[in-house]
Amino acid sequence: MGINLTCPTCGQRLSFDLSTTTVTCNHCGYHRSTGLEKRAAEIRAKGQRPTISLTHQGEVNPRALALFNTGHDYLFLDNKAEAAQAFQRSLDIQADFLDAHLWLAKISDDELVKRDHLSTILAYNPGHMEATRLMMVLNGRLTPEQAARTFHHNEPVLQRVDGAVGTVTSVLKCPVCQGDLTVNDDTGRVECRFCGYTGQHPVYQTADGSDSLVAALLERKAQPVRWLVGERLLHCNECGAERPLPAEQLSIRCPFCGSNHVIEQDALDSFEQPSGIIPFRISRSQAGAAIKERLQGLSERLKGFFNNNKIARANLSGYYLPFWVFDAMVEVTRTRIDNKPSKDRARLVAAPYTQARFSDAQYDVEVCAVGSPPRALTNQLGDYHLRDMVDYAPERLAKYPAQLYSLDFDQAALEARGLVSTAMRIKYGQRELADDDVTINVFTNIQQMSFRLVLMPVWIATLVEEDRDIRTALVNGQTGKVVLGKPQKPGKA
Repeated sequence: MGINLTCPTCGQRLSFDLSTTTVTCNHCGYHRSTGLEKRAAEIRAKGQRPTISLTHQGEVNPRALALFNTGHDYLFLDNKAEAAQAFQRSLDIQADFLDAHLWLAKISDDELVKRDHLSTILAYNPGHMEATRLMMVLNGRLTPEQAARTFHHNEPVLQRVDGAVGTVTSVLKCPVCQGDLTVNDDTGRVECRFCGYTGQHPVYQTADGSDSLVAALLERKAQPVRWLVGERLLHCNECGAERPLPAEQLSIRCPFCGSNHVIEQDALDSFEQPSGIIPFRISRSQAGAAIKERLQGLSERLKGFFNNNKIARANLSGYYLPFWVFDAMVEVTRTRIDNKPSKDRARLVAAPYTQARFSDAQYDVEVCAVGSPPRALTNQLGDYHLRDMVDYAPERLAKYPAQLYSLDFDQAALEARGLVSTAMRIKYGQRELADDDVTINVFTNIQQMSFRLVLMPVWIATLVEEDRDIRTALVNGQTGKVVLGKPQKPGKA
């Protein structure tokens, strides 16, 4: 309700005094408090109200901001009802004022109201950390105590594990005859080598199984310890044998009974399972032929004039390698600076310094999550087509083994940020040809990232040349692209 500015005594217009928060009549001396004076006195008596930092990016309507501050005055006086009304009136003026939504979510006792306001914030800003944290508590992903630990700047303590960590595994055997399973590369179905059992057709992913990078980082920060596992222990339920496994192996055959195992979890819950897998489309014979054709190329034949690079023997095996796949929403700022002297610049041409902003996105940014084969080679495998991705299930590894990631998602995210920034510089820096007279600068602000872990098919070949040099060759198991490593002397890193 507005304030009546007509003096009830003399009918003249009243004046509002900011210093005393009262309305007075300069003609007859009439004085009336607006209610603000009482609230200000109560605040002064209680002490200084804490300053509230804003998370809203962009301009805030002055009236909306004033009502937002009024709401915090009421909160300081433990009056949640009046505070909620002030925050809501702030939103009535500016519906996208995220901080008003945030505080309504914080002070409400109704879960539906909390979700409504938090969802609104995340719709405007998917990377909003505070809203993400509160939503994770509502969804049960974090406890209130865990959420409280994410406010400090301390990261989890890195704790190296001594000895092998126990595991829970799936044994890949036929449900009918208990025989050995495989995967048909043509149909993608899991099959039994002995009785002809055929599993269901693989389910192609239609839902986005990615996770918010902000949520994952908050979840990690909430944990007091981050375990560094060197070995895991395989206990074979088929023959009872136990064997330590390198930490980078996700699946393995028992060396005693030959049963095929896939690790689902370890005792410390130190890793996450893949969300998807891209099946092999290139057969072993096709991969071998592609490598042979590449070795017969002009550049390789020229090398043969100086080195005996003919292949004496080779080993070729199929593997699933883990890749972190990122999607990023970005804001790009592009500045164009005209360096020509002012006397040479036409008067009617645009200003010498111009700036433009663009909203853009980069999808399916792939970062290989293992160090062996070398990243210098896996980075050249080319883009995989994620439209062929199917839901991950342990039985999908019945034919080809898989590695577990050694590069974690937080480290991979830093590399993905660099790849996204480079792509944006190329895209927006070459919209017009820049020369010595024009400088173009492109700055990329990544506003939100999501990610998932996907197993990609790779053929890995070890080639031994006649001069005993050893080189690695990789073949993209989906597209057939070949990557050749440099020859190395035996024993040389």
